[in-house]
Amino acid sequence: KDAKPSLAFIGCPHLSLSQIKDWTHVLEKELKAAGNDKVQIRTVMTCPPAVEAKFKESPEYGKLISMGVKVSNICPLMYMNNPLCAKAPVITCSNKLRTYTTARYYNPDELAKYVATGKEVR
Repeated sequence: KDAKPSLAFIGCPHLSLSQIKDWTHVLEKELKAAGNDKVQIRTVMTCPPAVEAKFKESPEYGKLISMGVKVSNICPLMYMNNPLCAKAPVITCSNKLRTYTTARYYNPDELAKYVATGKEVR
């Protein structure tokens, strides 16, 4: 219950191109405010393959990768339904993911601050 998260999932359902760009700017702002260059919790943003291809053409892609964030096409719900993965402390801002898995929910602002600082913000 009080375990430090080992992973943050953003994007369930998968993010659109505008959403992943917006998240890039949000995390950039939160990292700057925290005095950090990289996320403090392993963070994965999920999007469809076509969105990822377009995103890779944007300046935001390089920024997001330099922050230590991974971009993936994996389905977070299927990942979390693996019994081994379900044991890991995972955080998310997805109501869907928290409803159907063991992931702990934080609203988007709280999650952004949490991954930027490594400290729970509630």
